[in-house]
Amino acid sequence: MNVRNLLATALCLALVAWFWARGERFFAANGPTFDEPVHLAAGYSYWATGSFKLNREDPPLLKLLWAAPLMFGDRPTYPHDVARETDNNHWHVGNAFLFNSNRPPSELLNPARRLNLAFGCGLVLLVGWWAFRLWRSPVAGVGAVGFAVCDPTLLALSCILSTDIGLTLFTLLACYLVWEYTTNPSRGLLFGAGIALGLALGAKFSALAVVLGLGAAGVVYVLRGGRLAIPNAPADASRGRTLAEFAFRLGLIALITLAATYGFVHFDQWGRGLKFQITRADHGDGMMYLNGELSRTGWFHYFLVLLPLKLPLGLLAGGLLVCVTGRLARAPRVEFLLVPAIVFFALASCSRVNLGVRVVLPVLPFLYILAAGLATRACYRMAGVALLTLCLTWTGVATMRNDPYPVAYFNELAGGSRGGVRYVADSNMDWGQGLPALKAYLDANGPDVIYLSYFGTDRPETYGIRYQPLPTYGRVGPPGGETVPADAPRHVVVVSVNNLLGIYLNEPETFTWLRTRTPTAVLAGCLYVFDLTGDATAIQRVRAIPAK
Repeated sequence: MNVRNLLATALCLALVAWFWARGERFFAANGPTFDEPVHLAAGYSYWATGSFKLNREDPPLLKLLWAAPLMFGDRPTYPHDVARETDNNHWHVGNAFLFNSNRPPSELLNPARRLNLAFGCGLVLLVGWWAFRLWRSPVAGVGAVGFAVCDPTLLALSCILSTDIGLTLFTLLACYLVWEYTTNPSRGLLFGAGIALGLALGAKFSALAVVLGLGAAGVVYVLRGGRLAIPNAPADASRGRTLAEFAFRLGLIALITLAATYGFVHFDQWGRGLKFQITRADHGDGMMYLNGELSRTGWFHYFLVLLPLKLPLGLLAGGLLVCVTGRLARAPRVEFLLVPAIVFFALASCSRVNLGVRVVLPVLPFLYILAAGLATRACYRMAGVALLTLCLTWTGVATMRNDPYPVAYFNELAGGSRGGVRYVADSNMDWGQGLPALKAYLDANGPDVIYLSYFGTDRPETYGIRYQPLPTYGRVGPPGGETVPADAPRHVVVVSVNNLLGIYLNEPETFTWLRTRTPTAVLAGCLYVFDLTGDATAIQRVRAIPAK
């Protein structure tokens, strides 16, 4: 390895270390998000009971891995009694496991989060390696790593127990290994790609779109004169036949790997979970929000609106410049970089599951690699490197303004997190992560008791927050809390963004009257603080709102 490559490797490792350090800040500043208690409890239940029935609408692989650290040392008690009494209701089981175990929730949650962060770091390194191989430039490898570590969305989803980061890692790995296979067919690469594809299917059901995308990329590659054949295939075999043989073997390896994630004997649970996801609208999906409108069916153009507002502008500019300069057309076997991303994005848009940017996370690593192409010679050498440096600096500076709350990041076009609420919300901004920030704010500014409408499954009582409950979504069990005295010296209302917009509330217009007021503070990008002290009409109005 020459000096240039050694320096590039050192820079990449330093960027990954910075990514990890920012992740640790995230852990300290953000509470459990909406689904994390369920995912952690479900994974622990698989180890403790040998059954995959809890939370089967998501495959078990990542949940098993997240819960694995809890199996060493002093194991927490699994709430078998709650599981029996609630017929394995995963919300009640998750609540009991995380908040009623006589151990701090962070003590149970953070080891799993760190494992997920390790997946994110692995993804970052894979992005850099593929960019290095694709563009034949160590500077491109560093650039791709830089774009990845500076993307707030990637950091946030690496720090939260969401199945999206695992799906994205295995998707990119499968596509990369097939890309390498096209020039160096070997059994090792074939098995590696098949295993990666099987792990993607074991991470999330939307990996079926990855299968279709990778298949489409193979077809495009063959139609353009390429050849995907099994090792030692006859030279005179048709390209169509060799493609079919390759796809069959790749699919068989993936299927065996997927079955292994269920311990083989529980493989039927994958089909049941897939059926639930396909028919999830029949189970009562909530509202979705776009540009000030609510809908139960979603929009086909949701992600076309979201990505230009949610992704760093430096990253978007880098990708656009590579396309404009014509370098993309000369990238080797570019089908495996573009087609899977396009197919996944198109299918996600057609599904109209408008829950946030996380739904299309597997598309983003391909954009990091694309933008890194600025470092290639076709982009005029030093001019390209200068543009790459400018885009990376722009991305990094804009990103750090949102640390340690990357969930709520929006770029300059949206006007930051406060401006982003005009366009989208849900997990793009408010995933229930803000209670630690609220506790710090109350300790510094008071008052002793607040009116609180909190979106999420975290529990204010865990932080010693005293509150009078207002309508909310996500609370497991009774609303809890107390009453703010009528003669209290201060009357402060705190409302989660999703509740402020009425996305999941039974009465969506509950807080419409608050939307026109300027908040006293916005905490963690998701909790809006309104001080109503001295406004008798507003105080009377908020006190008249029932808890549910």
